[in-house]
Formats: sequence, C-alpha cells, structure tokens
Amino acid sequence: MTNASLKKFISTAPSSPGIYIFSAKGGKKILYIGKAADIKARLRSYLKTKDSRILKMLALAISIKTLETGSEIEALITESQCIKKYKPAFNIMLRDDKQFFYVGITKEEWPKIFITHQPTFFGPFTDGTALKTTLRHLRRIFPYCTCKKPHNNFCLNYHIGKCPGFCCLKDSLERSGFGKLTILSDSRMDRRIAEKKLYSKNIKAIKNILSGKKTLLLKHLETEMIKLGKEAARSDNRSERASLKEREKFQEAIELRDKIEKISRVFENARIIQNIPYYDISKNYSEKTSSDLGKILKLKKYPYRIEGYDVANIQGKYAVGAMVVFVDGKPDKNEYRRFKIRYQKNQKLLLQKHNDRGNIATIDELANDTAMLKEVLTRRFNHPEWPLADLIVVDGGKAQLSTTLAVVRSKFKLLNPKQIQNSKPEKGPAGPLGSFAGFKIPKIIALTKNEKHRAVKMFVQNKKEAVPLSKLPANVKNLLLHINSEAHRFATSYYRKLHRKKALRPN
Repeated sequence: MTNASLKKFISTAPSSPGIYIFSAKGGKKILYIGKAADIKARLRSYLKTKDSRILKMLALAISIKTLETGSEIEALITESQCIKKYKPAFNIMLRDDKQFFYVGITKEEWPKIFITHQPTFFGPFTDGTALKTTLRHLRRIFPYCTCKKPHNNFCLNYHIGKCPGFCCLKDSLERSGFGKLTILSDSRMDRRIAEKKLYSKNIKAIKNILSGKKTLLLKHLETEMIKLGKEAARSDNRSERASLKEREKFQEAIELRDKIEKISRVFENARIIQNIPYYDISKNYSEKTSSDLGKILKLKKYPYRIEGYDVANIQGKYAVGAMVVFVDGKPDKNEYRRFKIRYQKNQKLLLQKHNDRGNIATIDELANDTAMLKEVLTRRFNHPEWPLADLIVVDGGKAQLSTTLAVVRSKFKLLNPKQIQNSKPEKGPAGPLGSFAGFKIPKIIALTKNEKHRAVKMFVQNKKEAVPLSKLPANVKNLLLHINSEAHRFATSYYRKLHRKKALRPN
C-alpha cells in the first residue's frame, strides 16, 4: 500500500472511536488489527512512521477496513475479540518484547478480578492503561473484592463504593471467641445466600461485558427490572408483610435502572484513552454561554453561583436531599450539602389523621417528593451565612417549581436585612437573595425527566409552557444537564450509603 492510496483512504475514514484492520490478498489475510479514539487521526500517524516493521506491514497491505464503535471501551473489547479470533501476525510482531494483557478471575468463594499476562483468561488486550480504566469504570457499577485476606473492618474500597463489604469481612460468628461455628441461623443463612447471589451477578456482568455481550447484559437487566416492577405493583398494599416485599422489589428495580443508565453512560461517553470526564463543559462555559443562559432566562446579571437540588428515596424510606453548587459553570464540591430528611418522622401522625377521616392509606403512600424538597430548601435557607445563588435548578415539574418559589419567598420575608447584607459571596457579581437592599429573588427553573429518567424539558418561573431542552444552545443545555445529573448523583450516593449501613447491621 502506497502513501497515496493510504491518504486516499484516510480522507474518507471516520473521526470516531473504533477499530481498523489492515489486510492482504484481497482482504482474506488479516495482517494487523488496531483500535483508536479517532480512527482518522490514528491512520494519519502511519504516514509519518519510520518503524521498519510497520513499513513492512504497510507494504504487504492491500486494503483497510474500519468498524466504528460507540466508545473507546467498546473499541478496546472489540479489538480484543478480533485479535483472539484472527490472530494477526503483525499484532504479535509489533509488540516485540511487550506482552498482551488479560483479565483474570479467581475461583474463590468471593472471586477476585485482576490484570495478568497469562493467556488463559479474558483477552488479549493491547492497552493496559485503557484496560485498567475500563475496569475502574465497571467496578463503580458492579463492585468486587480485591482484598487478599479477610479482615475485621470494612476496607477503604467499601467506603468509596468499589467493594460490597461483606465479601472480605470475617464472619462475626467466627470472631465471637467460641471458635468457628458452622451452623448459622435461618436469617443469617438467607442473608449469606443473598450476598453470594448478588456478588455472582456482579462477576457475571463483568464477564459478559469483557466478552462483548454488553447488549445481551442490558437486555437481561431491563427484563429483570420490568419483572420486579410488575411484581411490586401486584403486591397487596394492605398487608404489612406484602408492603415490605413491595418496597424491596421497587428498590431492586430502581437499582437495576441506575445500573442500566450507568452502563449506557460509560459506553456512550467515557473516553478511556484520554480519560476525559463525562461532561467537560467547563471549557465551554464562556461569555457566550453566560449570554445565552441570561437571554433565555432573562437574567439581569451573570449567573455566578447556581444551586441544584434533588431528593432520593424508596417510597419515603432512607429519604435524603442534596444541594450541589456550580460557581462560574464548574462544580464547587466544597459547597455541596446533603440532608437526611426529617419529614418522614412525622408521617405516622399524618397517617393517623388521614385514616381518622376514613381514608385508608399507608405511610409509603404519603411519601411526598415535593414535601421532602420543601424541607431541604427550608433547611438550606436557615443558613443565611451561606452564599446565595443567582439561579436555582430543581429536579421535577410545576409542583417542585411552585414549592421552591414559595419557600424562597417565605424565608426571605423572615430574614433580617442585616443577615442578608452580611451574606457575602466568595467572588464575582452574585449577591445574596431576597428583596432587601436592592437584591431580588433568584430565577428558579425545574427540569422534568421522561420515562427514561432523562431531563427533556424545563419549566421556568412565571412561564406556563415548558421549554424543550433540545431547543437550547448545546452549551447551555449541557450546563443544565450537568447540574441536574450531579444533584441526582450526589443524592443517590448518600441514599445508598444509608441503605448499605442499614443492610449490614446484624438482625
């Protein structure tokens, strides 16, 4: 293949993640298979090479084929499968003294996952760094153990959500001082079986992804999620035992939905070679973004500080709220705040009053996201010393928008003007909220999600009709989506932390 023919092919090559295949003998003999974040840019590098082995491969090559993938992770896995299937000669030659990477899985009671050069596991993979990053992404979705020996306390990986916790702990019965007990109570045995089942599912999911069966895995998870949702809906709400089972099934369905979203997000957006974050909008938050956002929302000044809010719960249980803060379009995690909802503590009294009127209801039916949001906002504005926002973004629809506006108005009437004047932002043109000393109540918007739990439209304060996010400029849309997804992530992570803590307590 001459430079001229290579240049001709490069001119039509895609600038997207995928694999490329050099072939000889009319495409029947595969010489080399490679992956790239940008196929066109990678092929262009072959025009400048002086490596004698690559030049030899190019001289033998007759044709090039490309296969686009959804992300670099898929490119990495597809490359691995193709190398294993076709065993191209130049993939071996060009590695020279380097070795391929493989993913090993032990056969212990709690299997461990590791990277190795032994060609008896999942692989081969050509890029060790990309493989490590892929496993790091997957471990956040499907936690697994890497501890070499059991220990008495939860490991660091458990506390950061990378380990289930139960897999590397010594059994509490074995630490009782009476020696190792082999007979467990029924409840302990049931929990042990459930833990093993969950861990096995995590390992199997990672195996499926590394084997290129991502689509099959997603289909299985969606089927299981729908099944759990239907079973929960059929439960008898009047039975206390059935109500508990219903909550558990709904919780499992929600966790499956979150896993599906995370897998899709990793494969659609993760840039594993350059390791670029999911939303890299800080570079795009320029004067144009500020101008566009101000024009759309009719802001009178630059939105220096933006606060995003969301709540997370399973029918009122483990209910939490979250506040995230963006300063100059970038997350300021030092300003993040989380709230453990107290609203649910008063539900029994509310339930009694409700039932006294002849309306039979359960505590779960009285769980109210709007009331929880109201509590979060009320508690937030009990801190006039915190810098106040130019824009507030809440998750929800008209009800959440109205609730937020009502809380803000009522709280600012109660604030002392001196407190407001003393509430200083760190920097920039943002000022404290309220109708005192020339300051006005901030603009409030609510982002509404579709059935796939993706924000699709925006309700704006004092406007009846919703604005589709698809009609917004890309940079403004990305900023709002980033705020919304970050609030959801922060709330959900706190909810899961509380749930894990409760689940791991002895019966």
